[in-house]
Amino acid sequence: MKIRVLGCSGGQLPGYFPVSFFMNDHLILDAGSITSCLSLKDQHKIREILITHGHLDHIKDICFLAENLFLAGSYRTISIYSSEAILMDIKKNIFNGIVWPDMTKSSFQQAPIYSLRSIKKMLSVNGLSIEATAVTHSHAALGYIISDKKGAVVFSGDTGATDELWEKVNRTKNIRAIFLECSFPSALSDIAWKSRHLSTSSVIRELQKIKNTKVPIYLYHLKPVYFEKIQSEIKKLGNSRLHILKSGSTLNF
Repeated sequence: MKIRVLGCSGGQLPGYFPVSFFMNDHLILDAGSITSCLSLKDQHKIREILITHGHLDHIKDICFLAENLFLAGSYRTISIYSSEAILMDIKKNIFNGIVWPDMTKSSFQQAPIYSLRSIKKMLSVNGLSIEATAVTHSHAALGYIISDKKGAVVFSGDTGATDELWEKVNRTKNIRAIFLECSFPSALSDIAWKSRHLSTSSVIRELQKIKNTKVPIYLYHLKPVYFEKIQSEIKKLGNSRLHILKSGSTLNF
């Protein structure tokens, strides 16, 4: 499984890009940095988009991607998968003809750019099996376990302390990597809890719920304002499993 990290930050500043992963050159997970990081040629390769939740930093580039593909004369419809509630939010609040044109409708004799498809629990696309799991963040937020023949990778999405995801992870064989959010330093654990995110200290508590003590953990969604502080705290832990994810990197599992 090939994962290009287009963006992995919990905000945006020069050099820090919101969350977006490009998997196996066809699947996007979260749409924070598609058009700012992918060439138009690579944008044409996208077949599916998974959305973890409806916050702007995770969906904004579905707008600009649609415009690019429409103007380039694309005649292929991309499927956007998420929970029914999140898809309804996108339709009502983004593709409403006010904030952005409705890219789920055909126009100018072209096929629709997007098709919104609810994911219940399991989905199979182009050799990948995708399991959606509720996590503790905004309403209807999801984490994903994505598997191929070699194993599985886990994406927490934005989340606070959660249990259902880890219960499923503990039942899943051959986990190759876990991508886990870590938005705040320990001193801001109260803000993390209230906003349903994780801090450095609460990440450690979440790790205790995972039975596999060897699987590598890639921390992402660090708030750019606190990046150096979080990085320093993680380094002081001396835990070789923990890696801070970098935008622009490519991982293979």
